[in-house]
Amino acid sequence: MPLRRLAAALVSLLVLAAGAAVATPFERGLLWRVERDGRPASHVYGTIHLDDARATAFSPQVDAALAASRALLVEMLDDADSRSAFEAAARLPPGRSLRTLAGPERFERVASRLSERYGLPVAATERLTPWAAYLTLSQPPRPQGEIVDAALQRIARQRGIAVVPLETAREQIASIAAVQTGHMLALLEVQARRHDEAVAAIDTLLARYLEEDLDGMLQNEELALQDEPSLGPAFGDLFEQILVRRSARMVERMRPRLERGGAFVAIGALHLHGEQGVLALLERAGWRVQRIELQRP
Repeated sequence: MPLRRLAAALVSLLVLAAGAAVATPFERGLLWRVERDGRPASHVYGTIHLDDARATAFSPQVDAALAASRALLVEMLDDADSRSAFEAAARLPPGRSLRTLAGPERFERVASRLSERYGLPVAATERLTPWAAYLTLSQPPRPQGEIVDAALQRIARQRGIAVVPLETAREQIASIAAVQTGHMLALLEVQARRHDEAVAAIDTLLARYLEEDLDGMLQNEELALQDEPSLGPAFGDLFEQILVRRSARMVERMRPRLERGGAFVAIGALHLHGEQGVLALLERAGWRVQRIELQRP
């Protein structure tokens, strides 16, 4: 898989990291109205970092909320600089190799999957960081079109709406790289060994997303991985670095735009879920949060 697709693969990390979650607030709903103290309303919308046409066929409610907004706030800009940053960070420095880090047996399994299903030469796999190999295996093994986040950015620019990133590519990379190497290697091992299941789970994940069922998105992976209890610490590390810390950071950065009103915040749907999610954090900060149910076109 081309390295330029790595940014889009974060959805698999978020789902797998949150797999052991229990029922918590904000279990359902993708589009939310956010307001307080007479300020103009803003909206928060949960995306999925996939390119399926059903996900990019936006409901009338989403289209209207975006059209009425003055700024689109996104996790990261979909541009050449961001893709270049991911490509560079995905490669190990000279003198290091994934074969050495993972060990011969685990490396051969990973390299075989990447070669057979993504067309990645073994020599290129040698240079990948563990997280880059994991992210690659977390995506469907086919060419990827325009993902939901990129489609929203394109539409906003066409309408003259400012597009504002909540994070830089380097910050996202730092979050992924902060997961302990041993934990990431354990996750990579399971992803390669159970790749058929992981790919099949993406279809179920998308179906739950289209139903606005955030809890179902999490439970989908909980069922698939319930026989991998040794991965508990790895998933906990991943959950903290990729979901919890980034949700808190994004809330702090969206607040000034929410204060002005007229913001449309588009972030991964699982950032909306639960006590540590963006919606709960906004409620605790005094914002009124109300779900808008969607009608699919």
